[in-house]
This record gives sequence, structure tokens and C-alpha cells, in this order.
Amino acid sequence: MLNPKYTVTDKILNNLTTIASAREVIEQAYLVPKWEAKLRRQALLHNAHPSTAISGNKLSLSEVGSLYKKKLKGIKNT
Repeated sequence: MLNPKYTVTDKILNNLTTIASAREVIEQAYLVPKWEAKLRRQALLHNAHPSTAISGNKLSLSEVGSLYKKKLKGIKNT
């Protein structure tokens, strides 16, 4: 049986309730498709940059973004 080494206090429970409520509002909110595409690109870059840095790549975030844009142009031209 699991015996956690913490206690769920009223403050923690209130914070979890607030987070769940905020998440529901966000999930139900309308997002302009153009904004959604931009946010997805930003998320992709912000995930790709640190993972390439781990493997020794010394490109900045903006350089990774430039490479991504060049790759997209190459895909559109084929």
C-alpha cells in the first residue's frame, strides 16, 4: 500500500481546484487558427532547442527558428 510522505492541506486542495478550473477555461476557449499555428511553432522550437543543445549543438533559439523556417520553405517548394 502507498503511504505518501505528504499531507494534502486546504491550501494545496484550493490550489489544485483553481488550476483545474483555469485549465477548463483554457480548454474551452476559442483560439484563432493563426494564433494556434504560431503557438504550435513556438512550442516546437522551445522543445527542439534544448534537446539539440544536449547533443552538443550550440545554435541559439533564433538560429534554430531560422533553420525551421528554411526547412518549411524547402518542403513547400517540393
